[in-house]
Amino acid sequence: MARQNWEELHARFLAEYAETGISPKAWCEREGLAFSSAKRYIKIAGYKTANSQKKQSANSQKKAPKKTANSQIKNPQKVPAAALAGTAAKTSPALPERTAVAPADYGISEQQALFADHVVQGKSRVDAYRLAGYSGEGNVAYAGASQVLRNIKVSRYIHALRNERQKRYAVELDDLITQLTAIVNADPNALSQYRRVNCRYCWGDNHKYQWRDIEEQLQAEKRAEIDKNPPPDVSGGVGFVDNSDPNPDCPRCLGEGRGEAYFPDTRDIEGDERHLFQGVKVTMNGVQIAIADKDAARRELARLLVVRGADSRQTELNIERLELQNQKLAAEIADIRRNTPPDEPPNPDGVTGDLPPEDAAAQYRKLMG
Repeated sequence: MARQNWEELHARFLAEYAETGISPKAWCEREGLAFSSAKRYIKIAGYKTANSQKKQSANSQKKAPKKTANSQIKNPQKVPAAALAGTAAKTSPALPERTAVAPADYGISEQQALFADHVVQGKSRVDAYRLAGYSGEGNVAYAGASQVLRNIKVSRYIHALRNERQKRYAVELDDLITQLTAIVNADPNALSQYRRVNCRYCWGDNHKYQWRDIEEQLQAEKRAEIDKNPPPDVSGGVGFVDNSDPNPDCPRCLGEGRGEAYFPDTRDIEGDERHLFQGVKVTMNGVQIAIADKDAARRELARLLVVRGADSRQTELNIERLELQNQKLAAEIADIRRNTPPDEPPNPDGVTGDLPPEDAAAQYRKLMG
């Protein structure tokens, strides 16, 4: 199966959407694309993002007042929602549409939700921190990003986003695997056949020439009379059927009959063959039935099955990694509390205000792994 150029198709859809307002589903159906597979690529989000970039003001500047490392780590600078939207539109691609996962359900701000979105997209913690609109450079940015990432509410929101994304990806992947499996299992004979059928002498009386019906026989007699030829032999009788099987005892064809190509009515194709069939082409040499490449479908199916198995294993590894991180963090906090003198307030972050900003950030990063 040929791989689709989704970037080009998306650009064509956006151009037509700007003129006519056509929906993604209607456009995919008109272009002959399966919307269940194309919906992750053919969507209006790209058009909205492009328009929002034109409307954003270019003079919005984020202020980064100089504070101690301790204050920057514990209180990352907030950015207004309007400026936050402008920053995201200019510095990052369109974020995935949120459906079932809402930031308000997890008690986090829009800025924290934007940070989580970028983390789920695969950005590093520092890049996600800056793209979300937080201020800070170098080790200070790393320490601030680590604190946001370790926030229990943000962490739960990230897990929910990843689970939703995995389920959506699994549905689309399963749909594609189903189509490829149908192509592999489809019977090509349901679309085109080369078959052996009986000759005129197979089933005639005493293996004489057999006519279809009386009308055909009478026409042959009239034609012979007009041409002043001897009358045709009618002793073979009538009842010839074109697509009957050959007679193995026929002395004329020796039971092999005659060969012919046959194409069924493609409007009646059902089952797996619907995915195998790709159209009909009429050329000067005859009719051609286009079908999907079964060998290519087998290779692609094998690759996707490996990918799905790897995704399942990766999910298990991510769960184990998070459990180990939580155990390590709990052990470090317990150790800090045991070593804290009674007359001093507990400092679970392990960062003191007496250290220079760079040393404090480095100490926090070492603590958080």
